Amino acid sequence: MIDVGVSDIAIYIPQFYLPHDELAEARGIPPEKFREGLGNHKMAILPNWEDSVTMAANAAAQLLEKTGTNPQEIHQLVVSTESGVDHSKPVASFVQGLLKIGSRCRIYEIKHACYGGTAGIVTSIDWIARNYGNSKKALVIMTDVARYGFGSPGEPTQGAGAVALLVEKNPRLLSVDTRTNGIFSKDVFDFWRPTGHRVPIVDGKYSVACYLEAMEEAVSHFRSNVGIPRGRLLEHLDYILYHMPFTGMARKAHRHFVDTEHVDLGAEARQDLYTETFRAKVEPGLLGAREVGNIYTGSVYMGLASLLETEQDRVEGKRVGVFSYGSGCGAEFFLCQMKTGLSEIIQGMRFQEQLDRRKAVTFEQYVQWYSRSGAETLYHPAEVEAHKDPFTQFTFIGFKDHKRQYV
Repeated sequence: MIDVGVSDIAIYIPQFYLPHDELAEARGIPPEKFREGLGNHKMAILPNWEDSVTMAANAAAQLLEKTGTNPQEIHQLVVSTESGVDHSKPVASFVQGLLKIGSRCRIYEIKHACYGGTAGIVTSIDWIARNYGNSKKALVIMTDVARYGFGSPGEPTQGAGAVALLVEKNPRLLSVDTRTNGIFSKDVFDFWRPTGHRVPIVDGKYSVACYLEAMEEAVSHFRSNVGIPRGRLLEHLDYILYHMPFTGMARKAHRHFVDTEHVDLGAEARQDLYTETFRAKVEPGLLGAREVGNIYTGSVYMGLASLLETEQDRVEGKRVGVFSYGSGCGAEFFLCQMKTGLSEIIQGMRFQEQLDRRKAVTFEQYVQWYSRSGAETLYHPAEVEAHKDPFTQFTFIGFKDHKRQYV
């Protein structure tokens, strides 16, 4: 069997954030409701000269540079997003042009709420596996701006960012055997954004219920595929990454995982197991969600970057369970077999460096930027010049003849 998976990872985090304490003060909400309830401390704020295209290109440019990959080597480019900038032209096409990727490349955009990135990875792995001896490489990017209405319940879960993955045979970071993946899907209205709406409509409690049902069913399917009986899966996983629209969702998810996988245990024993395994297997992946917020399609993969940043070489050779969920809904649970010799990959992410270089914005500045996000011309040269940033190679400069312009 050919070994296919992810060889490297890059992440792009916008250079501005709003502290949740400041948002809480402006909204008249106790700060601990955000810090303890949601588990979030900061949320990334996207300036008007960036969008889903620039973030995707900025993440992918890092990835190509750190791996020494020639853009002409990429033969499949998949971008997953629910923050598309055009109803017809895919974000992947913009990225292809900005990165100068050759024309002998299959490109497309995937939309399936927060699940789209996983669909891109799975299809790319399967595409490479079908090509056996050919040295095919795929670039899979997740890029999103999670934006909600001012003062809405979803406002403190906002965020923005992009994750790029290089998929190929004989991968250096992790392998995935897609034949064992656990799958679940169902037609539900838990989170949706009708055409023409700038922000989504969310049925919060129902969405959590849909998420937990999807996880239970996807995990059950995965166990069946690999032949692991109920109650034994946790011992086969060194870490678990959950899709996290907010940090507290990982707690809800892991609680449900333990309760449904260990129905034979009493309440006290399940609580002890939950506490022990959450700290060891889940908490190392929470850094990004806590510091950045929700990035939709990239959220669970920002969890992967967080795990690598937090655990460093301790993750080498480990088995990582990943639960990916997208509203609507589609879900998948799969196993990542981590490789060894990962220090160069981890250091090359410069994840903590990106977090540390950020600047806080005031509540007033946040309102100003997000209020003018629908303007036809968003390029403000003085602002861009004042905030030059080594991670931000591409910027949006507005429209010309209804065409989006980037430099």
